[in-house]
Amino acid sequence: MFSSLFRLLYLSLVKNKGFHNKIRALTGYYPRSLKYYKSALTHKSLNNIPTSGSRHDNERLEFLGDAILSAVIAEHLFAIFPECNEGFLTRMRSKLVNRENLNKIALEMGFDTLVRLHKNGTPNKKHVFGNALEAFIGAIYLDMGYQKTRAFIIEKIIRTQDDLDQLACEEWDFKSRIIQWGQKNKQEVSFESYELNGTNKPEPLFVATIHIMDTIAGEGLGATKKEAQQHAARQALENLPS
Repeated sequence: MFSSLFRLLYLSLVKNKGFHNKIRALTGYYPRSLKYYKSALTHKSLNNIPTSGSRHDNERLEFLGDAILSAVIAEHLFAIFPECNEGFLTRMRSKLVNRENLNKIALEMGFDTLVRLHKNGTPNKKHVFGNALEAFIGAIYLDMGYQKTRAFIIEKIIRTQDDLDQLACEEWDFKSRIIQWGQKNKQEVSFESYELNGTNKPEPLFVATIHIMDTIAGEGLGATKKEAQQHAARQALENLPS
């Protein structure tokens, strides 16, 4: 009896050895329960819904992984950008978790060779692999817990974004954003800058005002004209209707 049970266990391990190694290579950890990862990498086009109503595709895991991914990235951004407001943090998080970015990361990780889908059942494959990555995050969470899931997200998603600082710079480029707003809404946007005299300070201080049509929409101070204009543009953006 024991020999039969051992043989079944051995055959099961051999059968899943390749998949087990792939999961370990992706996560850096030994998986405990492969069923979560199999579900995460199964697209709904292969799903047969049994009479019990249970599902074997990755949509539920995608829901879970999306929430965990968003929470981890929010925590990380909150820590590394302590001076930034809620709007900035929200836009940064959106850039990191948008479908195009997640799909790109998933393809770089080789998800196109791992996801099981029906060749005729996916008319739009645009975000299949990014969605599978979110489901995979849900699988890691169920299998190994929050801390290891957090470590996976930071290592495989956040730290692979070489342009994170560039994204931050783009968010701080308020002057470009207000000019783009003006072009989009057919509103003339202009700046006026001058040095503030009589401050009794060794460093110069500049004032900038931003005009939308004939109305002053924002004003800012700075050590340079460029800095003053950025502050003026930021104030104008905060005053514009969303």
